[in-house]
Amino acid sequence: MARAIWSGFLSFGLVTVPVGLYTATADQTIHFHQLHKGTSNRIRYRRVDEVTGEEVPLSDIVSGYDLGGGEYVVVTRDELREVAPGRSEQIEISDFVDLERIDPVYFRQTYYLAPRGKAADRAYALLRQAMRETSKVGIATLILRDKEHLVAVRPGDEVLILETMYFDDEIRKPSEEIGNLPGDTTFEGRELAVAKKLVESLTVDWSPGEYHNTYRTRVEELIESKRAGGTVTPSEERPRTNVVDLMTALEESIARARGQAAPTAPAGRKPAARPAAAGKDAGFAELAALSRAELLDLAAQQGIPGRSKLSKDALIEALAPATAPKRGRRKTSLTAGRASRTLSPPGDKAEGEEAPDARASSGYRGLPRLRAGPGALPRHRPRAPGRLHRVHR
Repeated sequence: MARAIWSGFLSFGLVTVPVGLYTATADQTIHFHQLHKGTSNRIRYRRVDEVTGEEVPLSDIVSGYDLGGGEYVVVTRDELREVAPGRSEQIEISDFVDLERIDPVYFRQTYYLAPRGKAADRAYALLRQAMRETSKVGIATLILRDKEHLVAVRPGDEVLILETMYFDDEIRKPSEEIGNLPGDTTFEGRELAVAKKLVESLTVDWSPGEYHNTYRTRVEELIESKRAGGTVTPSEERPRTNVVDLMTALEESIARARGQAAPTAPAGRKPAARPAAAGKDAGFAELAALSRAELLDLAAQQGIPGRSKLSKDALIEALAPATAPKRGRRKTSLTAGRASRTLSPPGDKAEGEEAPDARASSGYRGLPRLRAGPGALPRHRPRAPGRLHRVHR
């Protein structure tokens, strides 16, 4: 059971509710220690005087505000403690606002705000329901770890959620920080219509479980491989900018998102050469020869969820089973990096062919059947290039 990092009272008007504050997120970053190369000796940092080189005890360290030119205003910990806001046990909602009026750039960190004790349940539930039905969030201040925070309290599905926020003067203005922003350009007509159509074709229901930290997974695999005495062969391609003709790029994107054949490449552009397919590894080699952008196109045709977050290797792994030939069901031919598709009635089978299995005749009826060709992908999947593997000496 999680422990509250802060306990106090949430008040609105004359109603006061005992609450506790709980961390809502967990850091999943893989952390490393610094070691002396060639040894297992940890690197340690010490506080030393930059002039004498002697280590300084913490009790002799004060804070200094740099005025420039080597001049400092020295402030002690006791003096800082005197001007600190002090511990407060109150979160007093001063205003209610519409959530959509708050730009997400203001949100800093998320916490859960839960009632303390059964006596607080009724008032807590009343506030949460009132805020949900009015689509409002409460604005208040909170003293946490000797610092004052602007906070927004909003209703969640099961609990009130508290978001610590940046103050307005902490938000940088893009026009002042970035010098190459595009001008105030307005689009209309065909370009805008096609762009909207592309957005609609890629729109899905939000499902957070479909998105994964693939970098962390690769780091874990790297650690496990090196622990077992293996090595790593990187092969990830960096994405390249391909917007030459805006309308052509938009129309091709829509066609690929819908699973249709993409428009013919402009004259003068040669299709990317693909290696000849032969033997069990030929089809997989064709997938490996594609760029990540082309693999994303195939993934869009197959409806693979979370595809935009996958690495090239992960895309190959996701596409290989989806495009592997099944007897009497579907086969794949990659032509210039694209797959063509046809649908077959569930009962269709070639003469002398075995009946499809139970999965193919029920839940898998809606899956696209891919046309066979000389480059049809085999069922066997060799190890993806660039994946972590052990080197046997």
